Amino acid sequence: MDFLNFICPQTKQSLHKSDNTLIANEACYKIKGDIPRFVASDNYAKAFGLQWNTFKLTQFDSYTKSPVTEKRLEKAFGRPLSSLAGKCILEAGSGAGRFTEILLKYGAIVYSFDFSNAVEANYENNMPNENLTLFQADIENIPFQDDFFDAVLCLGVLQHTPSTKSSLRELSRVLKPKGELVCDHYKYHMGMFTSTYLIWWLMIKQFSSVRQLQITDWLTRFFFPIHWKFRENRFIQILLRRISPINFYYGRYDLPKNIHFEWSLLDTHDRNTDHYKRHVTRSKFENMLREIGYEEFSVFVGGTGYCCRAVKRDD
Repeated sequence: MDFLNFICPQTKQSLHKSDNTLIANEACYKIKGDIPRFVASDNYAKAFGLQWNTFKLTQFDSYTKSPVTEKRLEKAFGRPLSSLAGKCILEAGSGAGRFTEILLKYGAIVYSFDFSNAVEANYENNMPNENLTLFQADIENIPFQDDFFDAVLCLGVLQHTPSTKSSLRELSRVLKPKGELVCDHYKYHMGMFTSTYLIWWLMIKQFSSVRQLQITDWLTRFFFPIHWKFRENRFIQILLRRISPINFYYGRYDLPKNIHFEWSLLDTHDRNTDHYKRHVTRSKFENMLREIGYEEFSVFVGGTGYCCRAVKRDD
């Protein structure tokens, strides 16, 4: 891994490596498991860390033998992924590294981080690789100089941060002029108001991270067989989506039953345990981009709701 380009996120001074520490004057950051740690692991994303270290391979194309992740990434960028070869890309919110795997496959130079210890699952899945640098950091305080990356990727993350606008502003800071920001965000949808979606979340999020995993595991094991039995019945599926707390992807992805079940276990936990959960309208998303300074961008339905491609202004 490349430790040379990190800076202190507080003072913006360059860091140098000494044993298992990155140092700049009074500041020092531990390197644990070969991963620089710029934040404590016990933070608001702790449940996500447990999630990705539990379901390390579930969404990996190399595991499912299906190009679900690659297709999502290609749709987000809007062009062949071969165009990313040699590009220096920041991946914000890596999870277990499903997108990291695809970026590396196409020859990108990847700097990938997560706020949680999910970076440990990413390390296990994608290392060793000379084109990958992993670190644990805060999306609102990224340990890199301004204008460093050719592209910034942030999928499935912004809605779970303390502030979408602050996160976007910091991602933009480290992006080169004319560089590309690719991200997505939950959108407002009728299911928020016509189902028990938020009620389940408000109840489950009150528990400890370990207990949350137990609860969502039990709920998935209870509801998944019902969903599966009536998987071809559109009316019953509509009804189940109103009352069931689980994610069910039959008909959306061409996957075998056992993989569908794993995805339900994973995403049922994901949607019911996030500390922050925000939804935006298209106009609000676009207005945030304008306020940050973007003039060239597109927002379209995709990813977790709305997907965005934006090019940083060259002032």
